[in-house]
Formats: sequence, C-alpha cells, structure tokens
Amino acid sequence: MIRRSILAIFAATAIVLGFVVVSTPAGAVIDSAAVVPSANLGTSYNYLLSVSCVSASWCVAVGYYNSGSGDQTLVEQWNGASWTVIPSPSPGDNNILYSVSCVSASSCVAVGNYNNNSANQTLTEKWDGTSWRVIPSPNLGTSTNYLYSVSCVLAGFCVATGIAYEDGFGYQTLVEQWNGASWTVVPSPTIGTATNILNSVSCSSTVFCVAAGSYYNVSENQTLVEQWNGASWMVVPSPNLGTNQNFLNSVSCVTADFCIATGSYVGGSGDQTLVEKWDGTSWTVTPSPNTGTYNNSLNSVSCLAVSFCVATGIYNGAAYVGPPHQTLVEQWDGTSWTVTPSANTGTDDNVLESVSCVTVSTCVAVGYSDNRSVDQTLVLSLTGAEPPTTTTTPPTTTSSDLVAPAFTG
Repeated sequence: MIRRSILAIFAATAIVLGFVVVSTPAGAVIDSAAVVPSANLGTSYNYLLSVSCVSASWCVAVGYYNSGSGDQTLVEQWNGASWTVIPSPSPGDNNILYSVSCVSASSCVAVGNYNNNSANQTLTEKWDGTSWRVIPSPNLGTSTNYLYSVSCVLAGFCVATGIAYEDGFGYQTLVEQWNGASWTVVPSPTIGTATNILNSVSCSSTVFCVAAGSYYNVSENQTLVEQWNGASWMVVPSPNLGTNQNFLNSVSCVTADFCIATGSYVGGSGDQTLVEKWDGTSWTVTPSPNTGTYNNSLNSVSCLAVSFCVATGIYNGAAYVGPPHQTLVEQWDGTSWTVTPSANTGTDDNVLESVSCVTVSTCVAVGYSDNRSVDQTLVLSLTGAEPPTTTTTPPTTTSSDLVAPAFTG
C-alpha cells in the first residue's frame, strides 16, 4: 500500500499590550507514550493514515475501513476526551483518505482516491465545522490518479500531491492547488521516464512548499524533492545513502530555511531510517538511530521549530522472523535525533503512519495494529513536561497594537 501523510505545523508569537510571552522549546522532551482508545467501524480492517491537530483538544484523523462490500472513508475526531467517528462521504468503490490538514476546528481538507468503476480517481473532502463533503478535483487523463498528501496554510490555500498515470509515460508526479473555491492541476516536473511519486507536501506559506517522494532511475528508487516558489515547481537536488533503494515518506517545513524529510533506505541487513534537513540552500543527510538491525522506517514527521521535531514509523528486530513490527518514535532537539519511548498494543504488528504536534510537549500519532484477527485503528498520545515559559518585564509604555498576532501553518 502506497500512502503518506501530511502534518500540521504550528508556531505562535504573542504580543499583548507590550507583554512578550515566549515558549522555549530548548530542553523540551517527549518522554511518554500511551495508547488512546479509538473507534473502528464494522468487523473488518480499519486504518488511520493521517492526523492533523489544531490544539491539544481538537484533532482529526483520516483513513479507511472495509464495510464488507469495499473500502470506505474513515474520519475520526478528538475532542480532548475521546475519539469518535464523524460521517464522511464515499463517492465510489475503494474510497481511501490518505491525508488531512486543518487550519482551524472549522476548516480541514482531506485527500485520497476512489474508484469510479474503471480507474482510481482523486478524492478531496472538506470539513466546514459541521460536516464533511466532497469537493470536485481534477485528474490527469482517464487512468489512475492518487492524492497522497495535503498541506493547508489558509482556508483558501492548500496544496495536494500524489501520482497520475499517463499513457506512454507511466506514473508521474501530480500536484493540485486549492484557492478556496476550486482545485486545479499545477504543472510539476519529473525525473526520467519511469515512476515519480510525491508522497508528502508541506507548505510554510503560500509561496514556499516542499514535496518529497521518490523516482525510479532504471535500477533503484532514489529520493525526490520538489519546491514551490509561488510561481512554479522545480526539482531540488537531494542526497541518497548507499547504492540501493531510498525513499522519502514525509516532509515538514517550519520556514523557507528549515525543513525535515524522513523515510528509509536499504542498507546493511535491511531498511534503515533516513532523515534529511533543508537549511535554505541544500539538503543534507542527518544521522538518525535505528532500533534493532532490520526494517526501520520513519513514515511521518512533524516540526514546530528548528529545535523540535518528532518522527514516527516502525521497526522490526529481525529479517522476516522473530518479533512483529513495532512502533518507532524519534525526536530532534536541534542537534541530534534520539529514540523516544513508544507504546504498542497486543503482540502483533503495530504501525505508526502519521504524527501531528501542537506543542513541544503534546503530539498525537496514528496508525493501526493487528489484534491477530484483523487490523484496527491505533492512536498514541506522545507527551512530556511543559517547557518553562519566560515573561519579560512589562515596559513603561503601552503597545499601540492591541491585537495579538498569531499564525498557524
């Protein structure tokens, strides 16, 4: 199954009547993980593939479940106390939501695909604070189209990425843009003539987005990074490790000068974690740990600052034998990556597909677990101690601006 997800990025500065309040991420640590009960529909499999949180008490997770007659969209909402299923439309057969991005509790966009009885087509749905509805989205040609990721910085600006099959060319990159009224296809480059895929996209503004994935260079899959400058998309060189497969599954940008992309590469006895960092000029590989010796992959990353990111995925300690897949959580402190305590349920596979952080001490990760009979939804709460807050001494004069600026991206 090919999917990736998008993450919500948050930053805020408050200036209220001359008082400056600054949260200091330095030293903040996510040091606890707990399984949170989540809902399932029907008696067959249920998967959560993406999560987006706008606060510690409001999140949306999306995916799909099998109703017995085909795959149907699945949307769940967190209210600070519990997860509940929210009705969501399924316009055809094999309906899947791969990614969700929320800019507020009344504005979310989810993307994926459905089958129209002849081919998989793009699927976009919008939350208005009351209900989910399908928004028409374009396709390239009449064959397969998938949207794997979406990133919204405003209710009127979102970017979605994926792949489209074009006759004579194979699978090529697909980028679509939302202007608040409609979706349009935006031209995006490909490398070579083989498969190119954009698994993830992250926008820090309407004029800066990064999409990450992979392309096939006739012998191996290699990393693919593309950048939006407000006018067009272009390929940006990105490194690879070793001579075998390299994949980028997720990307999160805080500013135009800081992004993190995560994935995996084939090295040694199996898949190993891959982390790359953008500094405004170039992408470089950042060392990242592995648990065990086989099958480590970072499927998702969420960054709030240049000194705070959380990445989630899976690891397996042995090649095809021994323990099943277990959840993997890693944290960036501005200098290095370290493995953070995680949690699993049952004794079979546990997989984390997406993570969304709202503060440096509060993140939510979603995925699925195998209870030995059928895959079910999995949600982890990742928490830590609140970092110290520093408040400046009030100035003798009052600010002329009585409005506290704040933004989310």
